[in-house]
Amino acid sequence: MAHSSSLDWDSLAPRWVSVHENFTTDDTLSVTEGGRKIQSIGGNNGSSAKGFVKGSARGAFKIQFKLGYSWGWSSLNAANVAAVNQAGETNAYADSSYNGFSFINNSSNNIFRCTSYDNGTGTQVVNVTGINDVMVSVWRDTSNVIKLKYSTNTVTIGTFDDHFCFYTEAQSPNACELIAAYNLFDSPS
Repeated sequence: MAHSSSLDWDSLAPRWVSVHENFTTDDTLSVTEGGRKIQSIGGNNGSSAKGFVKGSARGAFKIQFKLGYSWGWSSLNAANVAAVNQAGETNAYADSSYNGFSFINNSSNNIFRCTSYDNGTGTQVVNVTGINDVMVSVWRDTSNVIKLKYSTNTVTIGTFDDHFCFYTEAQSPNACELIAAYNLFDSPS
């Protein structure tokens, strides 16, 4: 599989880059929908896929996505770029002194969860029944408050000024479809 690089950490875009399969080279990983959807269909507890959203968020941003609703854990994670290793190893930002947040969803446990990591200490912000074909919106405003909206619920994730990147790395079968991803800028006065 060909790989693209997002090591330049430029402006966010709804496209999966730096994609690779973990522990396999077969056809269980696919990136479709013009690079917006990544999925791994390696069976229950099968090989996983890892990919990064193009670019990064230094200030205000918005990202919208749909997590898969299948047996495996579909995920989207936000991590400080200083804690990230795109080369293939698991990113341990949750155990570090960095901030971040993660979303997981599946049908076997029927759980949708958002966990916020403040200097490595995790707090569950959302822990509800799994969601199916629901767009999730996450944004950071100019005061660094990060919010989450799913269905009709809006929740504050935390207040972080970190330089974030977004990635998925999850147990098969899983999927994550990007709807939108962009940095927000103040308009000129």
